[in-house]
Amino acid sequence: MIARSAIVALLSALLLTGLHTPTRAATNPTTTAALALREDRPTAAELDKHIATASRRFEVVVEQYNNSREDLRETRRRTAQLGAQLGPLTRELERRQTILDGLMANTYQRTRTGPTVALFGSDRPHEFVDKLLVLHQLASEEQRAAHALQEARAKVDSARTMLDAFSAQQRRQQIQLNTRKATIEGEIVALKHMRAVAYGGGSRYADPGDIPAPEYVPGVAGRVVAFAINQLGKPYRWGADGPGAYDCSGLTLAAWRRAGVHLPHNAARQYASTAHVDRSDVRPGDLVFFYGPISHVGLYIGGGQMIHAPEFGENVRVSSIDSQPITGFARPT
Repeated sequence: MIARSAIVALLSALLLTGLHTPTRAATNPTTTAALALREDRPTAAELDKHIATASRRFEVVVEQYNNSREDLRETRRRTAQLGAQLGPLTRELERRQTILDGLMANTYQRTRTGPTVALFGSDRPHEFVDKLLVLHQLASEEQRAAHALQEARAKVDSARTMLDAFSAQQRRQQIQLNTRKATIEGEIVALKHMRAVAYGGGSRYADPGDIPAPEYVPGVAGRVVAFAINQLGKPYRWGADGPGAYDCSGLTLAAWRRAGVHLPHNAARQYASTAHVDRSDVRPGDLVFFYGPISHVGLYIGGGQMIHAPEFGENVRVSSIDSQPITGFARPT
């Protein structure tokens, strides 16, 4: 009985083991990894959304870089301007010092033994009065010369202090610029990889087909719009303002530069330096600004359309102005 019971128990255990034995496909490591990869891989829509978010973040960093570069340019300009002023100020200080030295020497020559002895050494009253007047004149001239010298020295000291401050500011701005440049280069590596996976080197935007010719625009704005149209298809490149590539603010800068209008290379600065207009008054050639804080800009060409350099990996193209959240409109003058 005991042996039979043991056999029954053994068979039961074998049957149970067989029921729970995993199949070969499930235990194959390669198959398991492939299944896991399929489960973890994002869909095309998810990847596209992720690229859009990364591209948006990238453009914000690029515009921050452009802003830092504008700050550095302004600091360098002011440093050079102040440096140019320092030379004449130093020469004026030296001239004032020479004048004062000459007056003091002249006083000594006029009085020989000194003003007090010369004054009281006079034998006649009228000589006393004459010498008193001369001494008063000399003292007044020396006082004015000393005051002028003091003012000249203060100007030189102030200019040197400001020059030192600008130099320190310039060093800080250069460090900030280098840091943002490194951030941009890191973002580019990630974006290139994601775009290669998602689009295989193509665009994430649908082919717009034939673009209708914009309405005729006369005058300066017409030249601006015509320039922008001729840039269609050129690649986006961060920090670029032509002629072969552009970022968003670089394109609008270049377009209005053709009309003789200077704009800074930064979207937010362009908005701050131009006349704001309502949407109901927007005309071809005006600028359209997006997001808050402002980090993208396009050139309005009429019919609710704009030309812009959209993002890394894309080319200058025509898009609806409502494709992104609008902050405002402005007209360079």
